[in-house]
Formats: sequence, structure tokens, C-alpha cells
Amino acid sequence: MPLDVVHNVDRGVYRLMSAPKDIQGGTPVSDYRGRVDDADEQLQKLFEHYVEGFQFFYPHCDRWWKGCIAAALSGERTREEAVDVAFEHRPAGPASAPEFVWFIRHFWLRCDRINKSFPLSRRIAPEVVLLKWLIDAGKQDYVTLVTCMPYWPIGLNEHGEWC
Repeated sequence: MPLDVVHNVDRGVYRLMSAPKDIQGGTPVSDYRGRVDDADEQLQKLFEHYVEGFQFFYPHCDRWWKGCIAAALSGERTREEAVDVAFEHRPAGPASAPEFVWFIRHFWLRCDRINKSFPLSRRIAPEVVLLKWLIDAGKQDYVTLVTCMPYWPIGLNEHGEWC
């Protein structure tokens, strides 16, 4: 079931894959951009659990977003106008659902914890695990949802670590 969104997924992929490189800090990672099958078993399992989580979060975000659009509908607005109004109030669209923001942060930080236990050569950037591997797995609906986000919902603490 595709979400009712109005954004360019390719641009979203480019933005989210590039964004972590725009800041200094975070756990150093390798340049690996390959497939999940070639990664360490811990990261493979993390990705497996991440994909399983979408079975709940995707329909939740869809229901939540439909509620946002319904709230923006009035006798004078078309459905397209209501979608535009909903995006004006929530720029990440269905990915603005607070539970989905938590979900993405949770898996980013789990990936970071796993990476910290590996030597640099075995570390894989969280954006690869959370987005590129979804693309590789053909999970287009999930990619569409993630790329609604204008940025990853993470930051750096005073020690330059993901938080």
C-alpha cells in the first residue's frame, strides 16, 4: 500500500545517504557500500529486525498520515491541497509520526553500538544499513517512507558521538 506522499524518492535517497558526511563526528566507519549478505552477521541480524519492524511501523505511519490529511480537509480544500497542507505542518510527512522517528533513531544507535565493537574495516555506516540495504532488498514502500525524512533524526553529543 503506497503512502500518500509528494516527494522525490531519488532526491531523498541522495540527501539521506550524503547527510552524515556533512558533519564531523560519529563513529568512524569503513567506505563499504556493498550488500547485506557480505556484512558481519550482527549487522545482518540488525537489518533483519529492522525490516521486521516495518511490518508494524509502515501501516502505523500510513494510518497516522491519513489522519493528518483528514484533519487538513475542509469543504473548500481538495485532497491534493489537504496533502500539501499536511506536509506544510509536518515536513517529513508520514515519517513525522513520533513512533517512526523513535524507530529510526533506535536502529541507527543500535548500528552504532555494533560498529563500535568492530575494527574499522568491518564497520558499516548506519545510512547504508538503514537505507541502502532497503533499496537493495527491493523494499520500495519502506524506502519511500524513510526518504520522507528531510534528515536523519540523530545528533552528536559533546563527545562527538551519535545520540
